Amino acid sequence: MSSKNYIHPAQKRQEEHEKRKEKKKKKRGLLWFLVLLLLLAALLGGIGWGQGWFDGKGKTNDTNTSGSDSVAERTIPEASQPDDSSEARTPVAIKISGSTYIYNDSVRTIEQLKNDLSVLDKNNVIIEITDDNAVANAMQSLHELLDEVGLAYSDVPAVTAAPVSSAPEITTTTTTAPLV
Repeated sequence: MSSKNYIHPAQKRQEEHEKRKEKKKKKRGLLWFLVLLLLLAALLGGIGWGQGWFDGKGKTNDTNTSGSDSVAERTIPEASQPDDSSEARTPVAIKISGSTYIYNDSVRTIEQLKNDLSVLDKNNVIIEITDDNAVANAMQSLHELLDEVGLAYSDVPAVTAAPVSSAPEITTTTTTAPLV
C-alpha cells in the first residue's frame, strides 16, 4: 500500500466532522437571515411604511384603496340623462383586482370591456366599480373608458371583513340607483 493514498481513519473522521460542522454553520446562517428578514418585514408593516410615513397618505377609515379620499361618483352630463328622474338605473358591476378587470364573472381586457359596455343603454345603466386592491393605472383607464363611452359610474369600496363588535355598523354610500 502506498503512503500517498493512505488516509488514517482518525483523519477521515476529522474531515467528515469538519464538513458536517460547515453545513450546520451554513444552515444556521440561513436561519438567522430568514429571522432577520421576517423581523424587518414585521417592523416595516408595523410602523406603517406607505401608510403615513415617508410621504404616504396614512391610514384612514375609508376602505377604498384606489387612492381617492372618498367614494366618488361621476355621472353623464344632464343633457343625455332621461327626462323621467323617477326611473331607476340598473347597476352593472365591474370589479378591478390588481390590474385585472372582472365583468360578468369573467376576466376581460380593456378593449373587450369597451366592446361590452358600448352596447349598454347609457340612460338606464350605472356602472358600479368595485376596487379590490386595484392598481391606480387600471382604475384610471376604466374611468377614462367609461367617460369615453358616456356611461355613468360610481366607485364602490370592496367589502372587507368587519371588526367584531356588539353594536351593528351602519355604512352608507352615494349611488344614483338602488341596488337590485
